[in-house]
Amino acid sequence: MRSIVDSIWQGIKNDRTTGAVELVRKGIDAIALSITHFGGDASMFFDELTRISKILTDSQPSMASFFQLANKLLLAAEGHQDIEEMKQATKEALKEFLLHLQTSSEGISKIAGGLIPKRSKVLTHSYSSLVLKALIDASHEGKEFEVICTESRPNFEGLQMARKLSDSGIKVQVQIDSAAIYTLKDVDLVLVGADCLTPFGLVNKVGTYGLALSARERKVHFYALCGTDKLLGAGMAKKYRILRRDPTEIWTDPPQRVEVFNFYYDITPLDLLTAIFTEEGIIRGGEIQRRFHTMKVSSHFPS
Repeated sequence: MRSIVDSIWQGIKNDRTTGAVELVRKGIDAIALSITHFGGDASMFFDELTRISKILTDSQPSMASFFQLANKLLLAAEGHQDIEEMKQATKEALKEFLLHLQTSSEGISKIAGGLIPKRSKVLTHSYSSLVLKALIDASHEGKEFEVICTESRPNFEGLQMARKLSDSGIKVQVQIDSAAIYTLKDVDLVLVGADCLTPFGLVNKVGTYGLALSARERKVHFYALCGTDKLLGAGMAKKYRILRRDPTEIWTDPPQRVEVFNFYYDITPLDLLTAIFTEEGIIRGGEIQRRFHTMKVSSHFPS
């Protein structure tokens, strides 16, 4: 059974295009299999949870939802001595986390739909299931608008976004990443998702920072849609990191003395965002910082 579960984790680790929500669902499936088929005692089970929490944070170290899931599993198991109680508590934690992901997207979509004026032009960067749902739901409510999708190099997640929007009957234009900074002059608002929200800023697909700067310059509203599962407390942020990626994704055969620098995410300062919308509504500067520093973190969270 462990070989099957480990193969799932390997697939998650190697995934470069799937959105965070979909990847977390795969991770939850793998954890559920591990819990169901575990045959040791309580001490061994907690050791297994610690191993899983490290796998979670190492497999996608730029996705905050994996950090939150790892922390919730450890917190759920702490304080229990009986193996069956520990299993039950961790299974409940998985169910609650998955339910939260499902219900939060509904809440955010309802809030975000009100941001989109009729006959407007909306720009989005990369692929976000939250942004996709908000746009599709707004369209189903009868709002007419056009969406500009950036390509979102190097993996072109923006093309996936454009295809799904088009399939839902929404008019879409695709632009190269570097053009969007200029064409923002013709845009009514920007909607982006979030891979993570930290005390240092919004982590999202590389290029988000430049778009936010341009939006500020052109007085275009810039909104981030982010479930609270992606808020990374100060006690977890120390392990979070933005990785360099395979340079051959950019250039397969560069000259000998050329270094190719490839990474997927950047950090946009929070003061460049017009607002951050969660399933709980708007969370503003002071409240965000308070939440970051009061989040409960397991003493066994991977360091």
